[in-house]
Amino acid sequence: MKFLLNGYFGFDNAGDEAVLAAMLADLRALQSDATFIATSGNPTQTREMHGCEAIGRQNPRELLSAIQNCDVFLSGGGSLVQDVTSFRNVVYYTTLLRLARMMGKKTMVYAQGVGPLHAPRSRKLARAMFQNADIVTVRDPDSAALLKEIGVMREIEITADPVWNLAFEPQPKQPKTWGVALRSWPRADDGALARLVVALRATANARGATLKFLPMQTGPDHAVLEGLTTGGEILDTRGAHPREILGMCAGFEVMLAMRLHALIFAASAGVPVVAFNYDPKVASLAKLLGAPLLPSPSASDLATLPHLISDARAVSPDTVEDFRARAKRNAELAVGLA
Repeated sequence: MKFLLNGYFGFDNAGDEAVLAAMLADLRALQSDATFIATSGNPTQTREMHGCEAIGRQNPRELLSAIQNCDVFLSGGGSLVQDVTSFRNVVYYTTLLRLARMMGKKTMVYAQGVGPLHAPRSRKLARAMFQNADIVTVRDPDSAALLKEIGVMREIEITADPVWNLAFEPQPKQPKTWGVALRSWPRADDGALARLVVALRATANARGATLKFLPMQTGPDHAVLEGLTTGGEILDTRGAHPREILGMCAGFEVMLAMRLHALIFAASAGVPVVAFNYDPKVASLAKLLGAPLLPSPSASDLATLPHLISDARAVSPDTVEDFRARAKRNAELAVGLA
């Protein structure tokens, strides 16, 4: 069986690389003789890191050939179909799935987080994509609700992000060490991140804790952190396999993050988390975990940060196991398409 995996791979984003690593591990465990091709922004890096074939995600000839020669086309996981960054995201992912269907391939939307979808044209394309795929799974109830809202009338199974089931080797616990994963985001005011870092540093100093900043997408996140941090506070994640970064997260006392997969990394390793809201997907995850959520970097919300950190609790082992089983369910459904 040949699987073609279409996602945001090959861009040095630890979350998306973890999604690919987890998808491959779960699928290989069920179908050891299967072959895999991933679309990638850096095919050489993807081949070396994940041990699968990879093609350029913007190479029409390679894409058409890969779709024509695959048995199953998997779209996901991650937050692919959204128009916050660009309408082109919606066009790209919906077009490839439509081509796969036109060529008679089995198709699955694999544990995606859907939206936001603001523009009517985005909703129209997304509705057709999700309505017509052979199988649709989403990683959270809010994504399923959005699909219903835009008119998708078919069975949608709520599973879990594949990363919940990614194996890792935890690093030793580091008492009083807090992990922090920040990023830039659209519509943020100029001083938002600076205010957040000041509040984090004040709270950590008051409690005798050390901050360690975790760049989940090395280039953009490093750019954000320069000027906001001091020497030695930024962890070196360049070229690291997502399992290594997950292991780093397991050593923290608490994770304080905007990055969705930094929160999943930590929570899956039994580390308490506090989520910083910048996108509906983060609020959705916080709700699923029952984790504290900082609504915004306003002065009034930042004043609550010490209480949010005090309220953070590790997700129960039973809940983590449930997420892992739901994550594996995605691969079971995909293999069943053959």
